[in-house]
Amino acid sequence: MSEVITPEQRRYMNRLRHLQQRQEANQARGPRGVAASWWDHARAIATRAERDGNPELWDHLARALENWCRQVDQPAPQQHGQ
Repeated sequence: MSEVITPEQRRYMNRLRHLQQRQEANQARGPRGVAASWWDHARAIATRAERDGNPELWDHLARALENWCRQVDQPAPQQHGQ
């Protein structure tokens, strides 16, 4: 007997399949391409949440990106004698 799939489950499966296809296609670009597909996916999630009445995910995404930038954009420590 086959399992009944709701429209919401089907949309989720389609989004997941699309994400996987984009990530596979971006593999040729290396980590830069994979990062681009994750960025696209994050924006899509925040956009969908906002449309559903939850705009706070944009703020959450902005804080996560801000934290990442602060962690990796630190000046290199000065070494003594150089």
